[in-house]
Amino acid sequence: MIPKLQPGKGIAQSKKLAEEFDRMQQLIDGLNSKAIPEGIAATITQQLEPLNSLDIPDKQCAARLKESRRSILRLVEKQLNLVPQKHHLKLWMALGMSAFGLPFGVVFSLALKNFAFIGLGLPIGIGIGIAVGTKLDEKAKAEGRQLDLE
Repeated sequence: MIPKLQPGKGIAQSKKLAEEFDRMQQLIDGLNSKAIPEGIAATITQQLEPLNSLDIPDKQCAARLKESRRSILRLVEKQLNLVPQKHHLKLWMALGMSAFGLPFGVVFSLALKNFAFIGLGLPIGIGIGIAVGTKLDEKAKAEGRQLDLE
């Protein structure tokens, strides 16, 4: 069980800090709803302890919350294969544009001998990326590897 963060003094004053704090709390709640091994839970707790104990300025606190959230998500993804909702969709949409869209655009522009059509491949790549990402997200949800946060 991962302990919740204690809200600091600046939470009520800073909107950005409050949003980051809420995102971190959602991540902790999502992880607590899954069966997480003790070793990984202890590692996550160690990453969260400095955020509870320090009195740091709001701007730095928001940045540290964001950095900690990203590192925890990376750790959980690599160790437990748990991913947030729409993780694969976002990843594959960008990959589809770059890996499929640009080469298709180059092929279209070379075939038509007009480089104005180079951008024609990008929507095709986005479509391929969305299809693959959605399929992987559905598979992760069916296997119970999806966290209840976006």
